[in-house]
Amino acid sequence: MTEIRKLNVDDLHAYRALWLDGLRRFPEAFLLSEIEALGVTDAQLIAGLLAGQHWGAFDAGRMVGLASLKRAGLERLRHTGDFGPLYVLPQAQGRGVARKLLEAVLEAAQNDGLLQVELCVDETNTRARDLYRAVGFEQFGRRPRSVLVNGVPRDDLLMLKRLDG
Repeated sequence: MTEIRKLNVDDLHAYRALWLDGLRRFPEAFLLSEIEALGVTDAQLIAGLLAGQHWGAFDAGRMVGLASLKRAGLERLRHTGDFGPLYVLPQAQGRGVARKLLEAVLEAAQNDGLLQVELCVDETNTRARDLYRAVGFEQFGRRPRSVLVNGVPRDDLLMLKRLDG
């Protein structure tokens, strides 16, 4: 049985290890490069953990998935949240872990008064796109050459989910 919960400071090292694992296996699926992620300090990650921005999925006490949501900081954008990254270990994929994580984050966002959650997803990441659509995300745009991964341009789809009906 998979447990989904908000992460805390005690989860710092497991969160960082899982995040880096995802970056190494699927670099095109993340905004940050591995080098950039290695430059993120423990203090920066702890600030996000204390702010309640990160969730984890656990099987038998081991973190097998992660998801993040950051509420916008500007007053006029505080009704929105930016979702991502979302990552589940390959051996835990295909069991609904990503969907459970996503649904937990969306429920927390709605309970926190957010009106919509937005995300960017690599256009070629069909599994992620299908998951987001299945829980009600809609595409509202496309960003050509959103990122360069090893010098290769990648396009992102911009998606949002309205939480107020």
